[in-house]
Amino acid sequence: MAATKTDSRSQTARARARQAMADELERARKRESKLVAVFSAIDARADAEAALGEALIELKDLGVAQSDLAEMTGLSAREVGTAIRAAKDRTAPDDQTPETTDEHASDTTSDHNGAESH
Repeated sequence: MAATKTDSRSQTARARARQAMADELERARKRESKLVAVFSAIDARADAEAALGEALIELKDLGVAQSDLAEMTGLSAREVGTAIRAAKDRTAPDDQTPETTDEHASDTTSDHNGAESH
């Protein structure tokens, strides 16, 4: 009789453990899904920021001062500058890829040489 009671408890413990694992897997799936949504929103925000910056750059090219852009749009001067930089950064890598690569390579070399001298 005691063996049956122990077996029953073991089965119940295993069932609780299986349910706990299933619950944890479900939470992990939900977290993953929400993280995907967050990353998509971050990408969309970056795209919107770049589009804003491009429009602001075009207004600057038409002769509107950056300080006037802030006043006209209701954005802070910092937000205007950030959007303009985002647009420039979005287009800059295509134009400056070789320079960036060369600078990074020389930085890596100098860092490596510095590490060897220690």
